[in-house]
Amino acid sequence: MSGSMPTATAEGAALESVAAEALECARKAGAAHAEACVESTRDFAVRVRGGAIESLKQSGTRGLGLRVIVGDAVGFVASTDLRSEALADLARRAVTLARFSTPDPANALPTPSDAVADAGPDLALFDPAIVERTADERVRMALDLERLTLAHHPRIQRTDACGVSSNAGTVIVANTHGLVRAWSGTAMSLFSVALADDRDGKQQMGGFGVSKRTLADLPPVEAVAAEAGRRAVARIGARSVPSARVPVVMHPDVAAAWLTEMVEAFSGEAVLKKASWLTGKLDQTIATPRVSIIDDGRMTRGVGSQPCDGEGVPTRRNVLVDRGRLAMFTYDTYTARRAGTRSTGNASRSYASVPAIGYHDLHIAAGDESPEAILARVDRGFYMDDQGSFGFNEVTGDYSFQAQGFWIEKGEKAFPVDGVTVASSSLAMLAAVEAVGNDLAFDNDVCAPTLLIGEMTVSGAGS
Repeated sequence: MSGSMPTATAEGAALESVAAEALECARKAGAAHAEACVESTRDFAVRVRGGAIESLKQSGTRGLGLRVIVGDAVGFVASTDLRSEALADLARRAVTLARFSTPDPANALPTPSDAVADAGPDLALFDPAIVERTADERVRMALDLERLTLAHHPRIQRTDACGVSSNAGTVIVANTHGLVRAWSGTAMSLFSVALADDRDGKQQMGGFGVSKRTLADLPPVEAVAAEAGRRAVARIGARSVPSARVPVVMHPDVAAAWLTEMVEAFSGEAVLKKASWLTGKLDQTIATPRVSIIDDGRMTRGVGSQPCDGEGVPTRRNVLVDRGRLAMFTYDTYTARRAGTRSTGNASRSYASVPAIGYHDLHIAAGDESPEAILARVDRGFYMDDQGSFGFNEVTGDYSFQAQGFWIEKGEKAFPVDGVTVASSSLAMLAAVEAVGNDLAFDNDVCAPTLLIGEMTVSGAGS
């Protein structure tokens, strides 16, 4: 669970006490070093269809993960039983696992000097209004979302699903070096997937979703419903096109999906394993100067922001690609030690898992052109606003997806398109970014503006 400023609540104090007790148990069991991650979370999700609840899940979890180091070897265990006797047993099991594990001198926990506390500004990641919203109120939001989606257009007779989800939680990370970090956060999401009747019994789908840290930042359900409905209706009459190599305008959703696929290449672990298509390219130009890619854990009210990572190391604003130049890779403590560098605050985890390299509010920086101006640049090409089945190779960066969107003629959307595949390689695409939109919106933890890629292969009818 992502979070905000250190928590001083009674719950936070109780969780810190559990973490401290677990560390003491680990010491007594023979651990040289130990780390406790304790979480308390409350989750809610409702999906509706046909004016009725399709599924409703509500849960609360309190759990602890204990990582110990014995002779450079790691043992890890997790439990939702936080009683004193259970913690003692957990610690013994963790130490036993470590003694049967392979030693690695890179195994270490951050010290307070490695993770100097940097409170910084309040990131405003916790909203009591989300916690106070009742289950009945959230269900009504979901039902209203479906009702308004159906009312958007006569062609929309049903939805695939509409829903509301939320979470709230507190995280404590503490280790035997004396590092203690605590933070809390909330989030709420809305989504709607509209189905519009097309010819020959076919239906066109249009989906839209948004996540925010605070209730006040969420758009009204009317806006979410209208956007989902608009997207579905716009696809009516979609057809394929002949294969061609043409410019491709990427809708922000598609550009963000591409960025989600690319992010593994920036992982220090992938680079160490030579499993990244960016291996050996540090400080080289990999994109046009219009492209900057940023991982920002310190964005106020950011859906992916938190003051510290999963090991207690302060997060920061990491510029991965700086105006076309590959500026850095991301690390947690283990991979940083292996690479001879320092953690970038990118350890990601839950209480039930060991840290791995993740991201925070990942985005492509906004440009200065409007989406309309970018579209007007294209005499003949493809506007891609949705993608289908998986088609990304994490090792090579090759990109190939089933796609939907619109054919562009003389700077305008001429007709809707489906039944095509769009393909290239990520390095070629980065080097061919000719325009970046000014429409970046932080509606999720991975975001991007409209992009114009100079040339890609669109394979359609007759290919």
